[in-house]
Amino acid sequence: MHERTRHRFLERGPPVSSTPRGRWGWGFENELIDEDGLRDRKAFLESVLDFPERPVLEPTPIAEATIPEPEIEPPAHLEDVCSMDPAARARRTYGMAPPENVRAFHGDFSPAPDVLARPRTETDVEAVLEWATDRRIAVTPITGGTGVAGGTGPPAGDVRSNYAGTLALDLRELNDVLEVDETSRTALIEGGTMGPDINDQLEAHGLHLRHYPQSYELSGLGGWIATRSGGHYATRYTHIDELVESVRMICPAGTFETQRLPAHGAGPDANRLVCGSEGSLGVITRAWMRVEPRPEYRSEAAVYFDGIFEAAEAIRRIVQAKLYPANCRLHDRVETTMYGLEDVDRDMVVLGFESTNGPTEGAIERALEICEEEGGDCPDGPDHHGEGYGSNRSPDSDVVRWGRAFQMGGAGNAAIPLCVVRGTVETAVTWDRFPAFHEAMLAAFDEVLEAECGMGHVSTRFSHVYPDGPAVYYTFQAPGDADPDRRIEQWQRIKRAGLDTVMEYDLSPTHHHAVGRNHREWYAEQIPENYGESLRAVKGVLDPAGVMNPGVLVDVPEKG
Repeated sequence: MHERTRHRFLERGPPVSSTPRGRWGWGFENELIDEDGLRDRKAFLESVLDFPERPVLEPTPIAEATIPEPEIEPPAHLEDVCSMDPAARARRTYGMAPPENVRAFHGDFSPAPDVLARPRTETDVEAVLEWATDRRIAVTPITGGTGVAGGTGPPAGDVRSNYAGTLALDLRELNDVLEVDETSRTALIEGGTMGPDINDQLEAHGLHLRHYPQSYELSGLGGWIATRSGGHYATRYTHIDELVESVRMICPAGTFETQRLPAHGAGPDANRLVCGSEGSLGVITRAWMRVEPRPEYRSEAAVYFDGIFEAAEAIRRIVQAKLYPANCRLHDRVETTMYGLEDVDRDMVVLGFESTNGPTEGAIERALEICEEEGGDCPDGPDHHGEGYGSNRSPDSDVVRWGRAFQMGGAGNAAIPLCVVRGTVETAVTWDRFPAFHEAMLAAFDEVLEAECGMGHVSTRFSHVYPDGPAVYYTFQAPGDADPDRRIEQWQRIKRAGLDTVMEYDLSPTHHHAVGRNHREWYAEQIPENYGESLRAVKGVLDPAGVMNPGVLVDVPEKG
């Protein structure tokens, strides 16, 4: 048996958390977008997507931004872990929801937290929460701050008025893998550890936390657990929940910690109370996570279909055959065009299989047989990687080109200076309802895009798939108004049209983007009324003063 290994002081390079994230867009500060990229995107929008000529705006410098003076200041015993620096507070004002990007681009940081706390230990976290509870200060826990549902920043408006002040609790100093149990293949990881830092530290043990959300480089474990993050695995371990063995959460009322167990049948699972809590109950400071070796064998292929429903039927059969592809994503022809692969002009399914034990040809060959039976075409054939294989994949293949385009933040970042209204609506639906639901969504988007913007495009992908249905992800893109307030209003109305249609089909307003504040209205419609009351009761026990991330999941208690 292997012994558990401790390595808190493992030598490594500077953590990802030391690199400043972009203030108004996706990526690090020095890579948001360059002049060539912006020019290329403008030309693409106008020539390929038929947008009217787009203006090119400049971001407001931070020195000219609106950042209010703090209304509170930390006590002397917390000065070492707290900052009131305007630029630092501005960086922790927003997540990555499109309206937040627009406001940040135009220098509006009016909801900026009064105080930014950077705890170094769990004792620091406890001290900050004690002060916040005593003074009724709203606390927003943050790791990467990449959430797109409006739950990452401090409360504003009527909710803000219930509190003496606001505080952003930046967890990125809690960034170590504390212990590795190689026998059980689990690791104890601090909540502020960013994705690349987790796997850099696990690499010494030949293990990885195989969870890769699109925000992987910019987000961390605590945020993943708090938002029930979805990774890039299309089947099986689609959400972070499946990888959580136990978790510790520091709450205003004390510490909430679950046991290390492979599984149990003793009542409702306490881990599940923490997963998806969105900072509304406490601060996730560490968790035992299930880890595994890197896969040694991979197979991948791109399959083309003449229609989305034929592609969907092939995917349904693949997932119900329990082939468990790591990647099984459908991208309609609008989506491939929006990402610069306009020459594809068919609906594309990207398949990928991986294994630590042996070759994966058999699984992908069976999946390709199913695709062919449903009218799919795989002209390049599958590509295999692993011992004894050489890759036959061209760097210009559609799989490789799509991977490059999909990982780039350029399309989303360029939307801001080019005044493009861009956003997403994602949910999950059973296979039997997908065709009617899909047609209803496209009709709703077409109507609202024409009404709000005069034109626009909406694309479809399956981000994850299950035996009983797909997770469907719609992206809309339209020419927006140059006025930022009007552009945000356009986004809100388009988003509302999509979410209202989702609820007409009795679905969820989110599959993996969390609830936040942007989806609260529809989340309240989704859940049973007495479930919402139960959540409020739990919050009343763990956070009696109601200071933890007010405005997400449940109503905020009035000041009393």
